[in-house]
Amino acid sequence: MTLLKTKKIILTTFMSFLFLFIVFVITLFILGPDYLKAKSSPEKSDAIILLSGGEERLEQAVKLYNDERANKIILTNSTEHWTKVETVSERGIAKQDLIEEPEATSTFENATLSKEIMKEHKFKSAIVVTSDYHARRTKMTFDRVYDSDIQLSYSFADSFFNPNDGLTERETKTVFTEYVKMIAYWPRLLFV
Repeated sequence: MTLLKTKKIILTTFMSFLFLFIVFVITLFILGPDYLKAKSSPEKSDAIILLSGGEERLEQAVKLYNDERANKIILTNSTEHWTKVETVSERGIAKQDLIEEPEATSTFENATLSKEIMKEHKFKSAIVVTSDYHARRTKMTFDRVYDSDIQLSYSFADSFFNPNDGLTERETKTVFTEYVKMIAYWPRLLFV
């Protein structure tokens, strides 16, 4: 390969990455942090799918269970503290109403592995519980992974994320991370 061809390849690669970065920044600017949130609309269901990640999610699932929105809770990544059977049962949930899923390490795996459990138990509907800042990616992923014969609704727990009063350093990192992950998920979800 000649030096000129090598320079063209390097320049083209650099310009492509620069273009993608600019598109990403413009997307962040246009959509903003509020786009990450979505409206909760929990419907009475066969199960609650509790995504691991924090106490606020657990509290939301317990509230839905106590309000009799569902009588079973699927604990995704049930090795994490807030989705362990012991932790959840300490909140007054009967152990026989808890279904463990210990292997998920991502939102995509939460969706695919909980779908297997839903089919195994012949559940036809579920409320997916996660944090408010994680709402858009969760909804995008679960809606794509799940079949139309399983009805999903969503309940998003309030968290530290409140972009209306200006972004803290933690919120800024969260916005950036969520957008990067959403963009990274799109190609993967095309082939589900």
